[in-house]
Amino acid sequence: MACSTYFFKKTLLRYLLLPIAIMALTAVDGRAENLRVGVASMVTPVSVVRYYQEIIDYLAQKLELPGEMVHRTTYDEIDRMLEEKSVDVAFICSASYILNREKFGVELLVAPIVDGRSYYQSVIITHRDSPITSFEELKDRSFAFVDPKSNSGRLYPLYWLAQRGERAETFFDRFFFSYSHNKSVEMVAKKKADGASVDVLVLDYMIATGSPYAAEVKVVHRSPEFGMPPVVVPPGLPLYLKEKMRQTLLKMHEDPRGKEILAAMRIDRFAPAADADYDLIRGMKNFVEDKDIVFFASPRSRIDELDERSVKFGVIPWDNPRIAYEKYQPFLDYLGMKSGAQFELVLKNSYQEVVNGLGRGEFHLALLGPLTYLDAHSRFGALPIAKSMNSDKEPIFQSVIVVGPESGINELAQLAGSSFAFSSLWSTSGNLFPRYMLAWENIHLQELKTYENFNYHDTVVKKVLSGEYDAGAVRRQVAEKYAPYGLKIVAVSDPIPTGPVVVSPQAPYTVVKKVQEVLLQMNDDPDGRWILEKMDPDLRGGFVAASDVDYSGVRKMINDVPVTCGIGCHPKVDF
Repeated sequence: MACSTYFFKKTLLRYLLLPIAIMALTAVDGRAENLRVGVASMVTPVSVVRYYQEIIDYLAQKLELPGEMVHRTTYDEIDRMLEEKSVDVAFICSASYILNREKFGVELLVAPIVDGRSYYQSVIITHRDSPITSFEELKDRSFAFVDPKSNSGRLYPLYWLAQRGERAETFFDRFFFSYSHNKSVEMVAKKKADGASVDVLVLDYMIATGSPYAAEVKVVHRSPEFGMPPVVVPPGLPLYLKEKMRQTLLKMHEDPRGKEILAAMRIDRFAPAADADYDLIRGMKNFVEDKDIVFFASPRSRIDELDERSVKFGVIPWDNPRIAYEKYQPFLDYLGMKSGAQFELVLKNSYQEVVNGLGRGEFHLALLGPLTYLDAHSRFGALPIAKSMNSDKEPIFQSVIVVGPESGINELAQLAGSSFAFSSLWSTSGNLFPRYMLAWENIHLQELKTYENFNYHDTVVKKVLSGEYDAGAVRRQVAEKYAPYGLKIVAVSDPIPTGPVVVSPQAPYTVVKKVQEVLLQMNDDPDGRWILEKMDPDLRGGFVAASDVDYSGVRKMINDVPVTCGIGCHPKVDF
C-alpha cells in the first residue's frame, strides 16, 4: 500500500477535530466568545469552505474574536439560527431576507458589489446540446430548483409560471431541489435535469474559473435585476458589534489583504444595503401567494398529507439484516409516530447497494458512514441533514484494530506478516482508517501475509476470534461488545466524524424538513431517549445538524490516497 502518511499525521486532526475544538470554547455572560457566521449552500459546501472561510477569518481578526463558520445544507436552517440568535451574522439569499424581515425583523448589514453591479439575475439553463431555447419549452420536462427559499433558484421561476397561469407541479414533468447553484448546473450538464434556475453570479464564476459543467450548459432565459443577496444580522445584536462588522466589511476593499480575499471571490467591495432594494422580490412573493402558490411555509403537521407513499429509509449494513432490523425498526417507528408518515426500512447486502439504491430512488433517506456519504454526494447529490452523537454527546466514533484472546500481538508494529480481516471496502472505520493506521507503521498491504474484506463488522470479529485471521478492523463499539469473549484492542484511531442521515434530492422537501426536526429534537423527548438507549453507542446521544463541511477531512484523506500501487488498496475515486 503506497500511501503517504504525511497528510494524515499533519492535517487530519485539523479537519476532523476543529468543530469539536470550536464547541469547547467557553461563554461569557451567556454569549459565545467566538464570532459565529452562518453560510448556507449557495454554492457546494466544498466551495463554501474555500470561498467564505477567508472572509470570516478576516472579519474575526478585525473584531479580535475567534471566527467560526456555521455551514448548513438549506437556507431555512440558517434562517432559524438567525431567529434563535445562535449566529451573529449570516450570508443569506435575497428571498430569505424578505421572509426573515417579515417574520422576526432580521437587519441588513451590507451587500456585495460584483463587476460593478449592485444587482443579479436568475437565469434558466439547459444543456448546450438541448433543442430547448426558451423557458416555455421546458414544459413537461424535468427541472432542478436550488432551495425552497431561493429567489433566483425557485421564487423567480414560480413567479414566471404564475404570470402565465401555470404551477410547477403541472408545468414540469418532475422537479427536485439541488440545494446549491453549482450543483444545479452540474445536474443539467450531466443531463440529470432538463433545466434549472440558478444565480447568474455563480454561473459566471464557474465559467470564469473553467468549470467543465458550466461549459456544458446554455442560458435560455434571464430574469429582471434583483438586489444582491445580503449579509444580515439578527435583531438585538449589540450595536457596537453590528457597526464594527459593517464598517469592517465596507472598508475591506481598502485593505490589501481584504482586497485580495474579495478579488478571489470576484467581489469588488461591500456597500450599504436598503430594504427597498428587495421590493421587486417582495412583490413576486406576494404575487405567487395571491395565486395560492405557496413560496415557503412550515411543514404540515402530518407529512403524509403531502406524500401518501411510505418514506423509505436505508441503512448501510454494519450488521446482518436480522440484527439491523431489530436495531432500526423501532427507530423508524418513532420517526413515523412523530412525523405522521409511514416509514419503511430498506436493507441491502452491501454498502454500495445502499448508495446505488439511494441514487435509483429506491428510498428517500439513508443512514450512511462518512465514506459512503461522500460517494452518494458525489454521484447522486445526496445531502446530510443530521449526524449522530455518541453516548458522551460527541459527534465522533473510532476505528480499532483487534486481535484474539490468545494472540501475542500487542502493538501495530507486530502485524507485519500477519493475516488481516478488513470490513467492507467502503467502510470508513473498517477499511479506510485502519489502512492509514497500518501505514503509520510502514505496514502496507504487501507487508501483510494475506488480507480480505468482509461485509459486516461482526463477521470480522468472528474471523479473528476463531483464529482464522490474526487481526481485524472494526468500529470501536463493535469491539467492545465482543470484549467479554476475549477480543483485544491493540490500536485506536483518532476521532472520526459520525456518518450522516442523508436525503435524496428527489425527496419531498416537506418530508426532509420534518424528519430533520424530529431527529434534532429526539434526545429532548423521553420517548426518543428510550429509543436511542436501545441503539448502538454511536447513536445514543441523539442527533445534531450536519453539513458537508463536517466531512472535509475524510474527503481529502481518500482523495489523497495514491492510486498507483496497482493492488487496489482503496476505491479509485475522487470526491
